[in-house]
Amino acid sequence: MHISYLPVLGILRELYLQPRDMQRFRNYVATLTGGTDDVVLPIGVANPMAREHAVAKIDELLGVGAEDVGAKAAVDAAARLVDTVSLDLEVKASIVLVDDVAGGWTNRYTTESSVRFPSRGALKRPFATCLAWTSESPTAEQLYQEVLGTIYRVVYQQRRGLPARLQTMLDQEGLASVFSGVQLDLSSEELASARQVLSVVGDDPGYPTAFAFLYGDEAADQLGYRPLGLPSRAGFRFALADALERQRDPIQALQARP
Repeated sequence: MHISYLPVLGILRELYLQPRDMQRFRNYVATLTGGTDDVVLPIGVANPMAREHAVAKIDELLGVGAEDVGAKAAVDAAARLVDTVSLDLEVKASIVLVDDVAGGWTNRYTTESSVRFPSRGALKRPFATCLAWTSESPTAEQLYQEVLGTIYRVVYQQRRGLPARLQTMLDQEGLASVFSGVQLDLSSEELASARQVLSVVGDDPGYPTAFAFLYGDEAADQLGYRPLGLPSRAGFRFALADALERQRDPIQALQARP
């Protein structure tokens, strides 16, 4: 297995400096595909027609050293994974700007969900796409953790398959959070509430309910899904708490037979 970092923020910046017309969109498609019938750069979640605020956000990300941080995360992930997980695989990590301010069709929750829980096409394109949002100003530490977690998800999916049930989604996300060093911020009361809801909905409740459990009531309301009485991103926070409570080791989980 080989893990590397592929910088794309500068490429997106150059795209956004072009006039907002069809030629820019055609240039975006050509960059995305490299003139092939496949995807060669992981910029499919980027808004090809973003306005000036996207350039400003990219400059902000470059100002905190985002590409250097991403490259360091890839090197550190490789040091932890390459010699311990047997896979014939090349993982390319990138930080990609996603426009949730003026992106039109971009929904924060569904876009993130499609990256964390992708379709089968992701298995043949092992891009580890770390999402940076135009509405946020992440620190270097947050970017570092996000890239680590994104790389781990890709390796997890290649090793254990794409998570299709809520329980396997929680397993993936708990282990990715442990691997990336995310700190637990779920209170004991919130943890107990999430555990109770999970006992009711079960480990395979269907996508709308799984989504509502993972992302909480606000996200569920946006998409017309039935809310479950949970705070923002409750399922992800529960997944980390559960992995820590059970002392799950993310490396050992990848080494175990699927």
